[in-house]
Amino acid sequence: MSEDGSAQSLAERVLSGENRELQLLIARGMFPLPVEMLIPLQIRLSNISDEEVAAAAVESLGSLDPEITVAVIAESDEVEVVSYFASRTDQALLAETVIQHRLVSPQVLSEMAVVLSPELQEILLLRQDAILEEPTILERLEENPELSSYAKRRIREYREHLLPRQRGAASEEAAKVELEEPTDEEIEEAITWARKEPAKGEMDEVTGLSEAQIRTLPIPVRLKLSRGASRTLRNILVKDKNPIVAVSVMTGNAMGDGEVEQIASSKVVAEEVLEAIARSRQWGRRYSIVHTLVKNPRMPAGLAARLVPRLGVRDLRVLSRDRNVSEVVRSTATRLYRIKSK
Repeated sequence: MSEDGSAQSLAERVLSGENRELQLLIARGMFPLPVEMLIPLQIRLSNISDEEVAAAAVESLGSLDPEITVAVIAESDEVEVVSYFASRTDQALLAETVIQHRLVSPQVLSEMAVVLSPELQEILLLRQDAILEEPTILERLEENPELSSYAKRRIREYREHLLPRQRGAASEEAAKVELEEPTDEEIEEAITWARKEPAKGEMDEVTGLSEAQIRTLPIPVRLKLSRGASRTLRNILVKDKNPIVAVSVMTGNAMGDGEVEQIASSKVVAEEVLEAIARSRQWGRRYSIVHTLVKNPRMPAGLAARLVPRLGVRDLRVLSRDRNVSEVVRSTATRLYRIKSK
């Protein structure tokens, strides 16, 4: 029997209840199983009617090392596994992994929104796809007693640029249609109309449009094109005046460190793009990218100052004398240089 078949057979045996001792061993994490098999089984056992077994499973799941749990969630293709940990918003790493997971439902994100910390609010607001599908995420976010000023501004931008506005007696059905992503036919029609505009700037070979023509496309079309975009199109849309479109370029494409570093150095991209790079678990750990962000005068000073401690002594020394960055970044670099150079 294959490994998958053996795992399925064991799961069926455990959940059938024919061997309560086995259930207790697994619930308590005392049965020798790989964590990727053990955690899903414990989640299912946490919902059975046997109170002792369920309580043991809940306790065991609560005591797991967060880094192990994060690895399991990230690789899981089971909605039940992802959703189970949505309530663990007190552990930022867990909550961030759930928010970013492709299988987490907009309804679960809506429930999480009301209790997220300011840092996690920003990560949630990068999930344009979920917010477009479930705009009540924004309403729930506004109920959050710790709602940050950044989140307030992003919520306002969503409502002004992407979500349908109330138009008197307009029906819910009409609003729902407006929220839907453009179809391929609608995109082709928009591109056809855009070609009538004068061609100026960089040309994208996929759409056949120039930078100026792409700017005339409707926001929903630009948003759709921003995901899975060509290198040229990414370069154009990451500088879009609508920050939601620009950030979507960063979250909707596989990009190399070199390209991200080039964007991080840009003086024309929106602040939200730089913030998205800084808060990314992947790019926020790359020294060269962090260094580039800190030196960019467009980087929000508060976030830039929080990145300064990651720099080495030599770069701290240079940064402490750089008049192109804010005073708070320079002073932080000066203080840390004195400490680290001793």
